Amino acid sequence: MIGRTDPQAAGRGSSGGTFRAVLADDEPRARQFLERLLGEIESLTLVGTARDGAEALALILKLRPDVAFLDIQMPELTGLEVARHLQGPGAPVVVFVTAYDRHAIEAFELAALDYLLKPIRRDRLMEAVRRVTEEIGDRRRLGGRQDHAIRSVLRQEAESGRLEPLRRLPVRYRREVLLLDLVQVTRIISRDRLVLACSEGREFLVDYTLQELETRLPEGTFLRVHRAALVNVDAIESYGGEDGVLVLRLKDGTRVEASERRAAEVRRRLK
Repeated sequence: MIGRTDPQAAGRGSSGGTFRAVLADDEPRARQFLERLLGEIESLTLVGTARDGAEALALILKLRPDVAFLDIQMPELTGLEVARHLQGPGAPVVVFVTAYDRHAIEAFELAALDYLLKPIRRDRLMEAVRRVTEEIGDRRRLGGRQDHAIRSVLRQEAESGRLEPLRRLPVRYRREVLLLDLVQVTRIISRDRLVLACSEGREFLVDYTLQELETRLPEGTFLRVHRAALVNVDAIESYGGEDGVLVLRLKDGTRVEASERRAAEVRRRLK
């Protein structure tokens, strides 16, 4: 029996031993090949495909599939970053599709559900589907294990310089993930162990640490002014010394003080 791509199935729960899947890969040939293999699996209905990470995240939040097959290296957001925003009850099981080297694979072998190594083999896909079937009923446990795996590989990627700069910033809003254009974000701050993006008078929860963001934001767009704040350079209206302290005045009226240790570098960058 051949599986089907059926967007109408998005609103239906899994029944009769079947489950719904979303596939994301930015390489057309790889995506089409995997789509064909998944179509041969009787227990699976492919409800959507995506060509980049941002599209994948939006599609998954809309369709609520049981499983997401995610390429790791994609534009906008990597597969790891997409999965990172899909934690908690109701999150899909995630299978990574990767061409990464042996060390990266070992990193999330320790905790992730499964990965498919390109070029994809039919027997490995069937093994992954078997494991997915067993895991669908236990998403809470998967979420914890997946989060550990994602952070492990993200750390390795950051250290090796593999990650592309973020074009938009994923933030949490209620039960959704919003993708903010960087020009909308004036500051990113750390407060009470949370990282918050400030945009249009509101604060949004961010899953990255400030240190991670320093390596992921496009060079020259944000400036680290002290240990708990990154400021969008384009949001700065003026700056100057006040009582020996360097103060940045932002276009939204916010005043941000630079730390003594970073003041000289901030001045140099702004000049």
